[in-house]
Amino acid sequence: MHLFLIVVIFCPIFLWLLHRWNDRKVISLATKVPSYKLQMLLGFGPITTQKSIISESITGHQKLGRNMLMYMGPFPCYFTIDPVIIKDILNSKLCRDKSDLTYTGVINALGKGLITMKGSEWIPHRKLLNPPFKVSNQITFLPIFNQKVNGLFAAMDQCGYMENSRDILKFCREFTLNITFETMLGHNARAKNIDTKHIAKLVTHITEYISEITFKFFYFNPLVLNLAHRTIFRECRETIEYVKGEIDKILKSFSTGQHDAGYLENLYTAIHCLYESLENNETPREIIISGMIHLFSGAFETTSSSIYFTVLMLAMHPEVQSKLFSEICERFPENDDGNMEVTYEHLSQLPYLDMVLKETLRLFPVVPQIARQVSGGNVRLSNGVVLPEGLNVMLNIFLLHRDPQIWGPKANTFNPDNFLPCNVEQRHPYTYMPFSKGTRSCIGMRYAEMSLKVTMAKIIKRYKFSTTAKIEDFEWENHISLHLVNNPPLTVERR
Repeated sequence: MHLFLIVVIFCPIFLWLLHRWNDRKVISLATKVPSYKLQMLLGFGPITTQKSIISESITGHQKLGRNMLMYMGPFPCYFTIDPVIIKDILNSKLCRDKSDLTYTGVINALGKGLITMKGSEWIPHRKLLNPPFKVSNQITFLPIFNQKVNGLFAAMDQCGYMENSRDILKFCREFTLNITFETMLGHNARAKNIDTKHIAKLVTHITEYISEITFKFFYFNPLVLNLAHRTIFRECRETIEYVKGEIDKILKSFSTGQHDAGYLENLYTAIHCLYESLENNETPREIIISGMIHLFSGAFETTSSSIYFTVLMLAMHPEVQSKLFSEICERFPENDDGNMEVTYEHLSQLPYLDMVLKETLRLFPVVPQIARQVSGGNVRLSNGVVLPEGLNVMLNIFLLHRDPQIWGPKANTFNPDNFLPCNVEQRHPYTYMPFSKGTRSCIGMRYAEMSLKVTMAKIIKRYKFSTTAKIEDFEWENHISLHLVNNPPLTVERR
């Protein structure tokens, strides 16, 4: 009995001392970086969730400043919204790897791919995928972007007044799923008899599933995760396996030369590029399939959410919407009801549209936070702080984009003039980074920008949006991508 009591009392103490010893470099770092003293003593902090991580970060930075040291549960993290320090981190070869803390969930859900690969694997894989993402190649996707908006029109024409604008987000996801099938997989989903409405709904569930296994630490346990995969996440796993099966069928069709009815000629997509790598024995088949899932998911979520947030901002700011409509009508004067063909040349002739989209992505970066892990040695930052190997580094894009020191006292206000050339020139280049920056910036940035500009130009030519909602009423959640807790009302009118 006495031995049992000794074990019960001293075992936790021993584990705590061991935890403190393993974090001794972090404890030393806390003497140079603002931190919560109690967290540093205990070696433990709040267990964040999708709903709390943004608010926890806001509270922390308001109290401790732009650079701080915090614990997320038992994991120490260096947080920063300082553009100078962010540049240090994103351009350091020792901070190239994504953090296991925040990206293990993506690996467990989707497998290994461009989003999660470590530096030694990521470099050749990124180089491999560069050709289909060159601007010269993506120009060939413009007819697809133009044509697929018609499906979005058919859905939005029926909207009118909505108490909850979530349907618009749903329509945007269906639209982006269609263009992603064609521009990433080189196939027309409808011709392949794929129900994109159903798949878009399931893919939405998958993003929520990834969020769950990322933010809830008990899913880090393989036994718990395996049980969840067999029960509450079974449908998500089946959907992922279905998409993987479709990708595998496409790869097999390339090898046989027998394409189905949905195959699109004269396109060079990511799957074409990866198939060439497979044929040359450069990349294993399973990596190609999971890698395509990464690209597919990224393109799907980025474009759909950005369209939705842009529509909301225009509805809330009728003067901006009116000015943007005038610019689009000046460039496309015909009474075409949004059915004009937007070419590559047109994209540079719509400066106010560019400003509106950038301002939307400033306030609503689709990926609100990215994380890196120090690996291969310690990292010395411009402020003299040395980050020890193994430390997680959190870069909060959401707060960076709303920092009053950068964007002024009205940093939370929608103002496209923030992106007038004279204002852009005055800011540090790392103050705005909706697609990340540095050596591991988003490969699909140009793709997203082109598809957004085409889509929004056509939408604004056809519709007028209004709402009673105010931006200060919004509540956010981080589901890997940025979500609203409640979708505000919206009215959609044909012009």
